[in-house]
Amino acid sequence: MTQPTVKCSDYRAGRRLLGLKQRLEEEGLESKERRRLEEEIAQLEKELNMD
Repeated sequence: MTQPTVKCSDYRAGRRLLGLKQRLEEEGLESKERRRLEEEIAQLEKELNMD
């Protein structure tokens, strides 16, 4: 059996990032919610060294 190459916490953060980006693409988001999502995405990208 092969060991995972990504830490569980990084995997979860990556999946959360994907979900946030999908949510950001939804129509009808209020500007306040859009800003919150963008800030959270930026923070996760920084944590995952994707910035």
